[in-house]
Amino acid sequence: MTERDSPDVVPLQREHLDQILSIERLSFTDPWTRGMFESELDVQARGYARGAIRHRSLIGYIFAVIIPDEAHIGNLAVTPSERGRGVAQELLNQLVHDATEAGVTRVTLEVRASNHTARKFYYKNNFIDIAIRKNYYRSPVEDAIVMYRVLPEDPSV
Repeated sequence: MTERDSPDVVPLQREHLDQILSIERLSFTDPWTRGMFESELDVQARGYARGAIRHRSLIGYIFAVIIPDEAHIGNLAVTPSERGRGVAQELLNQLVHDATEAGVTRVTLEVRASNHTARKFYYKNNFIDIAIRKNYYRSPVEDAIVMYRVLPEDPSV
């Protein structure tokens, strides 16, 4: 992806909700609800919600919670037509940069055991498997793999 093609990564607002929900429904068999996203957007102190915007359209998003020493990714999705074009990487890079600047030392997440594409993406980004949460997901019921990444002390790394 060239710099010109790179999306702008911006804080998400309530006006993005309809676009978020559209991407969510296209991305997951057990999508988050509008209320769940509204709640995430209301968590100002610790919530992290960023979107990738290209040509004034939301093409991807990341939601995380940042607590002392840890950022936990709750949701990362990219609209199907933009997958494989570096959008998820841009979003993750921004989270890692912001979290490192905030003094966070690790990032965690859960991913469906069968989501090999996502797991490969996270492995490429230095995440490792650390646990299994049995029957974590619904529709269909499936285990989650808990993944973990240690962050560098210097945000420029």
